[in-house]
Amino acid sequence: MANAEGRVIAVANMKGGVGKTTTVVMLAEGFAEAGWKVAVVDLDAQANASYCFAPDEELKAILEQRRSVTSFLADRLLYGDRTSIADYITPRICHVMKAGEELAIDMVVASPRLRLLEREIVLRLAERNFGLRSLEGQSLKVLEEALGLLRTRYDIILFDCAPGISAFTEVAIRLADMVIVPTIPDYLSTLGFDAFRASVWENAHITRSALPQPRRRPVVLASRVNAGKIQHRDTLLSLREEAAAEGAVFEMFDVAVNNQAAIERAMDPENFPYAPSFEQKWYRAVDSVRDLVSETRRRLDG
Repeated sequence: MANAEGRVIAVANMKGGVGKTTTVVMLAEGFAEAGWKVAVVDLDAQANASYCFAPDEELKAILEQRRSVTSFLADRLLYGDRTSIADYITPRICHVMKAGEELAIDMVVASPRLRLLEREIVLRLAERNFGLRSLEGQSLKVLEEALGLLRTRYDIILFDCAPGISAFTEVAIRLADMVIVPTIPDYLSTLGFDAFRASVWENAHITRSALPQPRRRPVVLASRVNAGKIQHRDTLLSLREEAAAEGAVFEMFDVAVNNQAAIERAMDPENFPYAPSFEQKWYRAVDSVRDLVSETRRRLDG
């Protein structure tokens, strides 16, 4: 059963290509299939999550109507427009079906201008002798107010964060009830996770940031796991041992998302020119989606 107040999950990692958008889509559709009302906020200028939910022409029309997170942030941070986040939401953006109806997923899409917007804001603040902390503080205020509304309308709000560390990603991480960090169990990906965690969680108290501390430790989700690779098996075991140790600096999902063709197929909208059912779309990965949602619910409650 859904919570009285919506819960916020940020899916983030400094490294790209580790399955962030895949995790967001799995969670969004999995929670919606379970009867929860879901909102997705795409904070990645690559807009991969937006493309996964909206066909090209549909997304183009949404952007032309200025209903994107880029337009929302620009209107608030550059132009002082007080229009509600509700006016930038695209309702029922997911075309996956359950019992004859589209899954209840609404979305604030992203556009490629998002990365340019952050740079433009920094330049304008610099002209007024303000620095990065001012951008962080203003972004925090705007997104916190937006989440206040979204929490009253949705059971789950998902942030798909861009790779790296941007001001918007920093704010999303600190406002979230849970931060999920998809990580491939190999050397480079775990190295990237260590750098990400140290940058955001360990150094938060000495950066003089205008932002609050993250609410809890990051939760690592092993993604794109190849059980046939010795390195993946050994690294995954090492991560689990580290997360279980006393004083661990991160948590670890019990479930892992294996590298399987069914997930790759589900993530390509061109494979579904029709409106598929949830089971048709996820096919042999349907249990993986439901298991991920089940554990996420348990960890949110815990």
